[in-house]
Amino acid sequence: MKPTAIIAGISAFTFTSMAFAADVTVDITGATAFRTATLTAIKAKYVASGAAFKFAHDQATSGGTVYTGATRAIFIGTFPGVTGTTTIRCCFSGSVEGIRALTLGTPDPAITYYQSSLLDATTAVIGGAELPAQGTTGAAHADSEIAFSDVSKASTPYSSYTLQPASPACGVVVFTMLTNEGSTITNVTSQQWRALMSGGFQVKSMFTGNAADNGNFVFATGRNDGSGTRTTYLAETGYGVASLVNQYVTVASSSTELKAIQLVPAGGVTADADPGTAGVQLSADMLAFNSANPTTQIVQSSGNKSIVWGQDVDGNGGYSSGSTLRTDMGKTGASVTVFDPTGADSFGGPVPVELVTFLSIGDAANARGNGAVFCAFNGVKLDGIAASGSSLTVADKAKVAEGAYTAWGFQQMYQRNAITPAQTLTDTTAVYNGIKGAIPANLGSAGMTLAEMHVGRPADGGTVAP
Repeated sequence: MKPTAIIAGISAFTFTSMAFAADVTVDITGATAFRTATLTAIKAKYVASGAAFKFAHDQATSGGTVYTGATRAIFIGTFPGVTGTTTIRCCFSGSVEGIRALTLGTPDPAITYYQSSLLDATTAVIGGAELPAQGTTGAAHADSEIAFSDVSKASTPYSSYTLQPASPACGVVVFTMLTNEGSTITNVTSQQWRALMSGGFQVKSMFTGNAADNGNFVFATGRNDGSGTRTTYLAETGYGVASLVNQYVTVASSSTELKAIQLVPAGGVTADADPGTAGVQLSADMLAFNSANPTTQIVQSSGNKSIVWGQDVDGNGGYSSGSTLRTDMGKTGASVTVFDPTGADSFGGPVPVELVTFLSIGDAANARGNGAVFCAFNGVKLDGIAASGSSLTVADKAKVAEGAYTAWGFQQMYQRNAITPAQTLTDTTAVYNGIKGAIPANLGSAGMTLAEMHVGRPADGGTVAP
């Protein structure tokens, strides 16, 4: 064969290989506290390819960094190191729920991804063609490939399952104790938090040392057990990651005021908001509240139930979303009706309410902008971000990096163990490594890089030491 024929043959083979290169779809779920860093890193990789791409998300507007707050997003284009078109779909449902998705491989109604067809009519451009405010999702997904988690697999019910890689840590996520707008509580200790988790509420004097506060109450609120944030605060305070809690959620509020809270019922819901619809009816006390408060009707959600430890009992649920919780923490609680799980009025009328919770610094900074208050944890406070901004200051980082402040955990990035065929595994691993490598430069307000830390810990809630 002549050299030209050989060259022609090679060229034809190369063209054919490129033309029929297998496209790949990689689904990512897990930590809501780390979604900003994840989405920023993903977009940075598509931009780095130099090729045109397109993306969509569920935020109401486009441009800038709006997309980084998305619960669901989809990117389609060329990903560095992967041949063909790479589609990355994200649905952030919670850390523990993300690990469950990788290990059990069963449909999870909380994890629904945008379909590629959503962007069919969008023309890809350099820098990314953006389609915001999307609300259509697919069916419950069973085979996510990657999950971010605020906690290690060992702190979940799925510790016996194998995931990759052996060293999944990709950063440090930092948290803070937080009270709602108007609260005068300045510090929360591990002991106080354990008392709140056990009882659901305590007298305020326990937090202030002021006997005059004996008639006021502080209520526990937080996430459901699909959340890494919850696992972190139960581990960090020594309460126990699988121990039953008693948490309240807001069931009625205005844009600025809490109007009613309820100890989360088993199942997460006891009644319909509208007594005229099908389903279990509101209690007499709740109906009376609705009658007296026509503009702030009772609203409940089955999404608040306990979902992963098989412990769906009264009090053990919590918010399914950090963004909803942070919104409620930016509201005052001067006159709040408190319902028990059955819908009975626990105090016989409205009482002053102060809420205490534990949130990632990104969510907490957002809540602070609406009036929520950063607290010290065991006497140590992140003063810089407590006052302003959305990122840790140099002084804040030093407290974390040197071990003075311990409300933090390693952010884990896991990959599903069994991925076939071989090419899909290769491409998925390339996506995994690409995103993980891009995270340190794109952390933003999510936390700190591994390189910044001068201390570590052997497990979630474990002893912090150099």
